[in-house]
Amino acid sequence: MKKMKWQGILTALAGVSAGLMITNLDRNPGTASAAATASPPPAAVSTLTPGVNDPNIFVNLAKKIVPSVVNISTLTKVKGAGGGGAGQDELFRRFFEDFFRQHGGGGRGRPMPGPEEEEEGEPRGGRGAPKAMSLGTGFIIDASGLILTNNHVVAGADEIKIHFTEEADEKPTDGEVVGRDPELDLALIKVKSKRQMIPAALGDSDALQVGEYVIAVGNPFGQGHSVTHGIISAKERKAPDFRLASYLQTDAPINPGNSGGPLVNLKGEVIGINNAIDQRAQGIGFAIPINLVKQVLPQLRTKGSVSRGYIGVVIGELSPEVAQKLGVPKDLRAPMVTNVNPGEPADKAGVKPYDIIIEFNKKKIRSPDELVGAVTSVPVNESAPLKVLRGGKEVELTIKVAKRPGTEKASKEESKKDKPEKKTDRPKLGMELENITPEVARELGLKESDKKNGALVTNVTYGSPADQAGIMRGDLIIEVDRQPVKDVDGFYAAVKGKKNPLLRVRRMDPQGNEMFSVVILEMK
Repeated sequence: MKKMKWQGILTALAGVSAGLMITNLDRNPGTASAAATASPPPAAVSTLTPGVNDPNIFVNLAKKIVPSVVNISTLTKVKGAGGGGAGQDELFRRFFEDFFRQHGGGGRGRPMPGPEEEEEGEPRGGRGAPKAMSLGTGFIIDASGLILTNNHVVAGADEIKIHFTEEADEKPTDGEVVGRDPELDLALIKVKSKRQMIPAALGDSDALQVGEYVIAVGNPFGQGHSVTHGIISAKERKAPDFRLASYLQTDAPINPGNSGGPLVNLKGEVIGINNAIDQRAQGIGFAIPINLVKQVLPQLRTKGSVSRGYIGVVIGELSPEVAQKLGVPKDLRAPMVTNVNPGEPADKAGVKPYDIIIEFNKKKIRSPDELVGAVTSVPVNESAPLKVLRGGKEVELTIKVAKRPGTEKASKEESKKDKPEKKTDRPKLGMELENITPEVARELGLKESDKKNGALVTNVTYGSPADQAGIMRGDLIIEVDRQPVKDVDGFYAAVKGKKNPLLRVRRMDPQGNEMFSVVILEMK
């Protein structure tokens, strides 16, 4: 009986204690015990979850940003029976097809087309229709009537119509392109209207963190102003053919027609411009960081185009193996100069192949993309300090930045026939070489100064030393251990007796641009 009595008393006391604790937390959290306050208070949790502090946060964001967003429709006169495009930039289409094949292959990735675009080239409205139509998005950045969008939304358009609302009686306003930057896929449009323009605030894309909430606003499939939300999935997504762009990745649903629309943070600031989607998947969209856009906006406004800096070098990644061969730390992260264009700024400044660029304009450089960004940020015709590692020692130079020339359109073609190398006592490297003839030089688009120099790779055996070194069919081997190679015989004479020679090779990318690489050939 005594035992049962004491159990009852203890149970009652526990209940009173628990009740007092709950009452104290409800009425005066400051008097709670240390054990109770060890867990974060509700307010601390709500700061991490937008919907707790403000259950209508996305409602308020939409009210803030939607008035700055416009729907864009373009009309393009169809040329011939096959029809023209519908305002899409073919260069960006090809890039994203290649880009997404490299990251999983098979699917098609491309800038977001308008819903009216016909894949087979037949214009909307059936045969005989005189025009093709495309839809996209833009947003106001200045009360004077300046609108920012993607270049591929308005490329080739004969007419541009701007819709500010979805009101049935709204008459579309004519738009005029006043600035283009095809390399960043940007276009600046000017409209004249008595309507009050509400500019969107531009944020700081560099301050973004992976996992932040964002909303995407656009005109998907011509449905009109639409808002979706998600998070920043990744930053600095690289684009192999467009090194000026380093994309934001988001899982906020975006669809065809969203091109040119804003990606907005929880402050209501534009931190990106919706640009592309991976059509193989759901929730993989890409946006141009707004900080890249802000860098070129002044030129787009005043000149209508963008001039970017250029120093005339070809650069590549520095591998640990090549770093060791050059006598620099294996863990050094910096781009290496693989070629210097004669007569260009770098050549005049004294830059040489095999130089490792560690600083440009007082900024540390860790990758080729960082160098490109640093060079393009310097105004044309201005000088900048350059620091390189040469022979393990730092060398300081001064370089005058020039205007970057347009992309060369030289074509790349494979050799018509493979020619086996001569059967001699030459080492078995798993590649076939031939000398440069005038005919081959024309096919490869070689410069006059290169027509007699180098050994051309016409075939590479899978798994061979040449294959493992990264040598490809069509490469032109121009140096062995920093010594020029004039022909096939000169190549084999240069590598004779060497174990791991350093090769410098020239190749053409799919757009016909020269590329140079430095590789180590492990001889067996």
